[in-house]
Amino acid sequence: MQKHWADFVKIIDADGRKILASNLNTDLPKLRDDTTIWIELPNGTMKKEIEREQFDLMEYLRTKLDNHFIKIKITVNETTNTKFAFTPEEKYEKLREKNPAIDLLRREFDLDL
Repeated sequence: MQKHWADFVKIIDADGRKILASNLNTDLPKLRDDTTIWIELPNGTMKKEIEREQFDLMEYLRTKLDNHFIKIKITVNETTNTKFAFTPEEKYEKLREKNPAIDLLRREFDLDL
């Protein structure tokens, strides 16, 4: 199911529907049961956008999975909303969270923020 989901995202991205593709890539879809695909999004706007455009997605998945009973369940969890880094200090902290070795690089080359 996840492979077909990713394939659909690639198709709509190539078709120029980048916002929908980005929204569908926000969370990895999970199976709740045999007929329910569940995704969790960080805000209601993304949920509304996917709900508005879900017909093509569901038709694609139903065909590829040969299961015409599947449905999608979308929940909103605003605590999953990522914090964006804007200042150089915030960007550095984000990089440091991902790779603590960046401190060594900064010291080695005597880099300053």
